[in-house]
Amino acid sequence: MQSFNIRQRRSWPCILKGGAAVLALITSGTAWAQQGLDGADSTEEAVAPDEAIIVTGSRLPTSGFTAPTPVTVVGADLIQRQAATNIADVLNQLPSFRPQGSRATGGVFGNNLGAQTADLRGLGATRTLVLIDGRRVVAGTVGGGSLTPGGAVDLNIVPTSIVARAEVVTGGASAAYGSDAVAGVVNLIIDDRIIGIRAQAQSEISQRGDNEEYSFSLAGGTGFAGGRGHIVLAGEYVHAAGTGDCYTRSWCAESYQPVQNSAPGANGLPATNVLPNSRTATIAPGGLINAGPLRGTAFNAAGVPVAYPYGTYYGAGLFMSGGSFMNQSGFFQFFPLVVPLERYNLFGNIKYELGGDTEVFLQTSYASINGTVPQSQIRETALTIQRDNAFLPASIKSQMTSLGISTITVGRLGNDFGPSVTSTDRNTLRIATGIKGAINGNWKWDAYYQFGRTNYQQVTANDKINANFTRAIDAVVGPTGSIVCRSTLSTNTATAAAGCQPLNIFGESQWSSAARDYVFGTATTNIQLTQHVVAANLSGQLFDIGAGPVSLAIGSEYRKEKVSGSTDPISQAGGFFVNNGIAVNGAMEVVEGYVETAIPLARDTVWAKLLELNGAARYTYYNTVGGVATWKFGAVYKPFDWLRLRGTRSRDIRAPNLFELYSPLSRALAAIRNPSTNVQTLTPIFSGGNTSLKEETANTLTFGTVIEPAGALDGLRISADYYNIKIDDVIAQMGGQIIANQCAAGSTVACGYITFDANRAITAITNPLFNLNTLKVRGIDFEALYRFRYGGLFASGGTITLQATATHMLDLVTVDITGTAINRAGMNGSPNGQVSGMPAWSINGQATIEEGPVSLTTQVRYISGGVYDATLVGPDQPGYSPSLSNSININRVPAKAYVNLQFQWTVKDGANGKQLQFYGAVNNLFDNDPPNYINSPFGPTNPVLYDVVGRTFRFGVRIGL
Repeated sequence: MQSFNIRQRRSWPCILKGGAAVLALITSGTAWAQQGLDGADSTEEAVAPDEAIIVTGSRLPTSGFTAPTPVTVVGADLIQRQAATNIADVLNQLPSFRPQGSRATGGVFGNNLGAQTADLRGLGATRTLVLIDGRRVVAGTVGGGSLTPGGAVDLNIVPTSIVARAEVVTGGASAAYGSDAVAGVVNLIIDDRIIGIRAQAQSEISQRGDNEEYSFSLAGGTGFAGGRGHIVLAGEYVHAAGTGDCYTRSWCAESYQPVQNSAPGANGLPATNVLPNSRTATIAPGGLINAGPLRGTAFNAAGVPVAYPYGTYYGAGLFMSGGSFMNQSGFFQFFPLVVPLERYNLFGNIKYELGGDTEVFLQTSYASINGTVPQSQIRETALTIQRDNAFLPASIKSQMTSLGISTITVGRLGNDFGPSVTSTDRNTLRIATGIKGAINGNWKWDAYYQFGRTNYQQVTANDKINANFTRAIDAVVGPTGSIVCRSTLSTNTATAAAGCQPLNIFGESQWSSAARDYVFGTATTNIQLTQHVVAANLSGQLFDIGAGPVSLAIGSEYRKEKVSGSTDPISQAGGFFVNNGIAVNGAMEVVEGYVETAIPLARDTVWAKLLELNGAARYTYYNTVGGVATWKFGAVYKPFDWLRLRGTRSRDIRAPNLFELYSPLSRALAAIRNPSTNVQTLTPIFSGGNTSLKEETANTLTFGTVIEPAGALDGLRISADYYNIKIDDVIAQMGGQIIANQCAAGSTVACGYITFDANRAITAITNPLFNLNTLKVRGIDFEALYRFRYGGLFASGGTITLQATATHMLDLVTVDITGTAINRAGMNGSPNGQVSGMPAWSINGQATIEEGPVSLTTQVRYISGGVYDATLVGPDQPGYSPSLSNSININRVPAKAYVNLQFQWTVKDGANGKQLQFYGAVNNLFDNDPPNYINSPFGPTNPVLYDVVGRTFRFGVRIGL
């Protein structure tokens, strides 16, 4: 790889020269180092003096200023070494991120299929502001039942091949950048100075032969009008096939799930027992009577009554260990561990110097993302069948008559109907145009208009229509002797039951095609998101006060966002079994202005090499929640050349987005344990928006140190930063299981969101968004980089780079509306009805050796051990008692480490700058399995933290012309 002057040409892979790289290193203390293959380090002198570089930690020009807020810069070289086809895959390996929205967490949910979001600190993707070249981006996700929130930016819309770098601000930045920057900012900088053509082709496959992926990208750029203009065009295509379901992996096929104990403490067994070979205890493929005196009577494939083979079962809940007619768990079938995805991106950027320092630009992009996944079929646990049902075997009717019972309760798994299938298609168009310039060479100004639009379509076929199913299974012999739906015989229900076809659920595939067509339908969602932004900024230096110039940045922004949607009539009533369509309609307007300043108090004195203060304030008016103010104050103190201290205190806000305000209730299913009875049922959960929401307010404190010794340790950089974020009036859901827990603990507020039957069994839970009391996150970030040269085979020698980032999570506390606090720091699980926790320690380390045309990298990602569920207590924890409803037989999760290898080999023609690079990567080198007994909505592990694919191989080629 050949390095070029930053004003003229950039080599593959987008080598960052000069001030940008130097400032990145200074700002974060350990930003990823960048280096050309000629072995020359990036130096400050490489950038032209009129190049104003602004890093995301501040809107001020860099001259004389070092941001007090920690910033990590991920360069294009790191992205390319990992051979990532999505920038999210690179960001999510940083310990400060929690990848809750990824392709590995979408299989069980239909909406937002394949979306990948940025979630800093585990605070939720909507609290991380995503920018492209410092400008906002229209949202790409919708609300619904998945763990990916509506109103977040889908990083799939960004063509990875032209990302020059990603700047990550790991602290509150609302005063500088606006609402949503509560956890921080991800700013993706596009390489708009490409000269020539560069192309890339890549393929990937897992050791199991699935997770196939291939991608192609092409980018080119050239100057025109005598160098006054420059144009860049790029395209990217990615086809990812995904994986099979749980039973394509041996660790997953062990099928660990929680088996509930109806009498906690009996025989020394706790309330929850996580056991292998889980099977369904209350449902069967051909039907199972699961209550009353005939409990345990099942129906084989032909519909003949047989005894159900129970395994290890403790009288409560959905699951048992062993037994059943099936060799698989009905809850782990069909949906893939990693969802498939097809994506293409088109991008264009053109800029032109009008004269002097004035430049106009136009940037456009279009992204299309789509995928299709099979999902679950019906899992009915409480179907009521009357004695005169026409399909009920005569022997069962006879027994019911003898026992004097008129109804039975049947559980039914619907695999014979085939899985439901969800397809999503979303496309995002973005256009930004503006003008920028300088005044007297000392002040920079810019103004721009941006339009964004996301069209989202979702279709779920073969989805059970609840009302039709209920009518169809209630089949009786009609007056003419034929079997009909009972509802068609009543004048009160005949209209609603028109077209009803009787359905035989006893046995497998005993139904008619007409009945199947009546019972199953298609749910649809059509949503359009639009965003208009008009903004203007001015920055420069006011005057010199001896220690340096006072810098100032001011600006204003107007933003209008709108969502409009439609769905089918059945979905409007929440009438489908899963993935009901949603229709969200609403709008929001925002007007805001900000000011930021930096004041140098000392420079090169006896007591201070540098002392600077930084402050910012912003006022924002929302037509939904009114006016809000944000501010920050920071300082940088450098007592010695090798030591720098920094700190910030800020007040940040996030207003509710359109989905949080206006989403209607949607229905999903979750395995909920009733703590009062310890009975676990598959419970409908109704989630939606809340127009009464107000903004959430965060108070953030960060302080830390950066050490850059000279002498023998020249090239070493170490930083440590403490962060403490407290968010009040948090917009969040409690979670179905938490609502059930709090109700059992005596909260009348929580009980108000639960529907009980006559026996106090939970039949439904409403889980709306609230302004919960508080969310607290506290921890320490560590970063380190050490780079040195050595003599090698080539005259220029080689370079070794050692770098690591780590996060020690001290607290991740949610205080809900009942006043109950749950700390999910050190919780490695993602239990049903809850969000994923964050491990106590996350570490990502890399060692790279570069010599001549070859680069080799070893990467190690470490996840510390922890607990599975912070609301439960295991035998090795204080307070454990098997007789308590919160007891579990195992609650510990061991530490895990993943090793990845990456290599690059470059052949270049120094005469004309052409180059050819072969590269590859082996991820999860030792094929390390995840812990498989920490049940989540996605299966027996937590794919937010752990690799579910296993060893994978990536190979590709890059060409630069």
